[in-house]
Amino acid sequence: MSLETSETPSAAPSANVATESSSSALLMKTESEFPISAPSLSIPTGSPLAGLPVQLDVTVPIPNFRVHNLLSLEKGTVLESTWSHVEDVPVWCGGVQLVWAEFEVVDQKLAVRVTRIG
Repeated sequence: MSLETSETPSAAPSANVATESSSSALLMKTESEFPISAPSLSIPTGSPLAGLPVQLDVTVPIPNFRVHNLLSLEKGTVLESTWSHVEDVPVWCGGVQLVWAEFEVVDQKLAVRVTRIG
């Protein structure tokens, strides 16, 4: 089986996703070639699936952050981000973007409030 890649120029690098075409060859496509949307699932509340734990990830870019910065972190260190404080942040689960959210402080804990889906 041969592996082909599909390159598309983009402003930001994106991960490659392998897909199988009708000729049974794997094609590498960038995430930008796929529409990002929240999956529409309907799981009854009483279902055992509804109780499964999932991990949600919120990633904020920190420019020029290196290993030596990581090693010198201390309590109270403030890291400057390139993300604007007025922009929503994407929330991911298992490599799929589910929602957009904003940061909020609730009972002295950092939280995210969902602002839009998809």
